[in-house]
Amino acid sequence: MLKSDIIRQKTIELSCNSGAGHLAPSLSIVEILTVLFRDFLKYNPKNPKDKDRDRLIFSKGHGAYAYYIILNKIGILPQKELDMFYNGASIKGCLVQNSDYMIEASTGSLGHGLPISIGMALSFKMQQIDQKVVCIVGDGEMQEGSNFEALALAYRFKLDNLLLIIDANKLQAMDFIENVGLDCDRLAKVLKAYTDNFDRIDGHNEGELKSSFEKFFNKKNKEMSIIMCDTIKGMGIDMCENSIKYHFRCPTEDGYRLGKSNG
Repeated sequence: MLKSDIIRQKTIELSCNSGAGHLAPSLSIVEILTVLFRDFLKYNPKNPKDKDRDRLIFSKGHGAYAYYIILNKIGILPQKELDMFYNGASIKGCLVQNSDYMIEASTGSLGHGLPISIGMALSFKMQQIDQKVVCIVGDGEMQEGSNFEALALAYRFKLDNLLLIIDANKLQAMDFIENVGLDCDRLAKVLKAYTDNFDRIDGHNEGELKSSFEKFFNKKNKEMSIIMCDTIKGMGIDMCENSIKYHFRCPTEDGYRLGKSNG
């Protein structure tokens, strides 16, 4: 069974052992991914290309380290890929599409994942296919205009098979969100205009995550669902939490060592 504390520790180890920098944006998403894969997403670990699988489009592709750990834990991503991360592995610092590993799209150039998800969800509805589409974006990424064009289409076509999750960790690459664009309270008001199926929850609380995901996966809806998850960037390492400095910086550069105090 997937456990968030183990996924978080393995994510930290992956970064620290390889020197990979995008650790902090990978730590804010741990509980969200854990609950999705453990309790809700439909997939076949023996066949990553199973046509009946749900689709996860991880649009904030720079924060993918926890995603890699989970893919390894469920038996899809080989251990050698983690062992060689940043040193010859096929997986990269940002997601690269690989159907063998159930990585559905290349992302990290922000604002692409939601439009891709809209296309998938609409295609499934047109073909009367039952699969769900889940798209995960960052709150900073929601400054991209392409996302709002996509939301308009999702509203128009009543894509009840689409779930948009915002990892609202209040930070982007070089500043706090509120200093650059809409703060999360204002963004929430905007997003509510696109659907009546809107939740705002604690993205580190598995109980709240399960309750909110339940509404999308197990109940009948008439339009898309949006969940804004309030999270902490760098969650689990004190020196990285809520810090602009650690968007792309491995904490080992500043003296952090695995198994020792993280203060």
